[in-house]
Amino acid sequence: MPRDDLAARLLLALERRDERALASLLHPGVVMTADTGDHSGGELRGRVRVIRALLGLRMPHPDAALETVHVNGGPGLVVRRRDAVVVGVLAIDAEPSGGPDGGSTIGRLWLTTAPGKLARWNRRRPVVE
Repeated sequence: MPRDDLAARLLLALERRDERALASLLHPGVVMTADTGDHSGGELRGRVRVIRALLGLRMPHPDAALETVHVNGGPGLVVRRRDAVVVGVLAIDAEPSGGPDGGSTIGRLWLTTAPGKLARWNRRRPVVE
């Protein structure tokens, strides 16, 4: 499965809150590192913990939407509030699944919610008239 397809499938599974679909996308040893800018960040290991965290991404911002993006040249998602402010960036790293189809699963995720590290994502672009 192409890397960008992983982001689209992850977005769809999150929108549907489909735990089975999420589990099928995640490598059994998946690791998610959260950079929150404070003591609440850290690392989560395993599908169950990572799924729980992913399903809670919008909890602090219930009006937020998820969108597929490129993060540092790879696939990812952003969590964008209705006022267009990005409150989270999730980078995705693929892992060969080892299956007969030669596909990939998500082996590692990096979540950034630290406001200072999201400044580049929130720069206002000039309006061209």
